[in-house]
Amino acid sequence: MVALRKPAELPPRRHSAMKRELYRERCRDEDGNRYTVVVWRDWPGTSLTSYTLEDGTPVHYEDECYFLIEPTRQMLTRCDD
Repeated sequence: MVALRKPAELPPRRHSAMKRELYRERCRDEDGNRYTVVVWRDWPGTSLTSYTLEDGTPVHYEDECYFLIEPTRQMLTRCDD
């Protein structure tokens, strides 16, 4: 005869705190160098966003036209093309 045991209970699932990419913005600096700013959703189900360059460098949203690369304090302008 085989004894049957109750299956172990799994811990409740938690929402993943992983960021999710929303979209990308093409930008350029004063010298014409091109950059891509990645817009991230920080938490599922919220509108909290953060910004980085493609390489992960933090970027600060200034307004609808500008981003600031945080470590270098370099200003980026959104490209129209």
